[in-house]
Amino acid sequence: MKTIILTIDYELFLGKKTGKVNETMIEPTKKLASILYKNGSRMTIFWDVLHYYKLLEMKSIHTELKQELLLIEKQILDLASTGHDIQLHLHPHWLDAEYESNKWNFTYDRFRLHDLSKNDNSSDINTILGCISISKKIIEDLVRKVKPNYKVTTFRAGGYLIEPFEKLKNAFLKNEILVDSSICPGSYNESDISPYNFHNYPEKLKYNFDSTPKIINPEGNFTEIPITSFKISGIRNTYYRVLRKIKYPALESERKGSGVGSTSTGNKAAKRKNLCSDLLNTINTQFTTDSNFREKFNYMHKKAPEYSTMILHPKLLNNHTLEILDDYVSTNRIRFISIQNFIS
Repeated sequence: MKTIILTIDYELFLGKKTGKVNETMIEPTKKLASILYKNGSRMTIFWDVLHYYKLLEMKSIHTELKQELLLIEKQILDLASTGHDIQLHLHPHWLDAEYESNKWNFTYDRFRLHDLSKNDNSSDINTILGCISISKKIIEDLVRKVKPNYKVTTFRAGGYLIEPFEKLKNAFLKNEILVDSSICPGSYNESDISPYNFHNYPEKLKYNFDSTPKIINPEGNFTEIPITSFKISGIRNTYYRVLRKIKYPALESERKGSGVGSTSTGNKAAKRKNLCSDLLNTINTQFTTDSNFREKFNYMHKKAPEYSTMILHPKLLNNHTLEILDDYVSTNRIRFISIQNFIS
């Protein structure tokens, strides 16, 4: 049996079709939790709590949002009471979200935590310090209904946008949030909204840092637990692309929400060039079930060291990926633990 740290990003989709809370968050998370129960596995839920903050703000105006709020509260309390770890995930664009005609409309001017005000005001959610402080308190106030001493200690940045960490450091220190899991070594994203580049970041299961998770500092205040990634050769990657097209053509059909904010500005020729590059060169891919299938996940599981960190999104789960997880858990080939289990 292999022990793997399981982390999930508990959130709606971005873009024009977010999906509804029940079908995109509640039901897939419920199915996942029932699978984990079979061998006592646990997970860390990185809760996109600014979505919940917006529901609190608008519950008296829209009845359907109040119902979604209650669904989330119940599930978070159920998960916490059964030993799962609830931690902080922030997508600040929710602060500017508007709800009309039964759908969310987003702008992305404040997609990064760094885009909020630098004023040192813990009571203003539009500041970096205030956003972290208020969001932490929201989670703790709720979870302490079932776990009186519960503390938020761990963070995952929305869109993995943790850098430059130096600009966030003091706000995390003041809130005693000293563990991060936003880095995926070797991966990068060139989009306009959420660009990041984790080339040359440490490929370790856990390490300490101070002002940037790019540099190990054994005396640093912060602990990084990176999302595990794998290098896949061009030949193997080409094989997986062909296999997916032939064997799993309808893999995405069971998703309940779809669409993300448009982040690409490249032309068709550039996209074709990138596709050719992917087919020919070694690529980095996350340890995940997201948009994945059995043969590729089997390969990842085989390569994964003990205590690797896996990421998944409930909104991306479907019958096939749930069956994969059920098979691994039911046969005790994997026991999942939370980040708090790992640290303690």
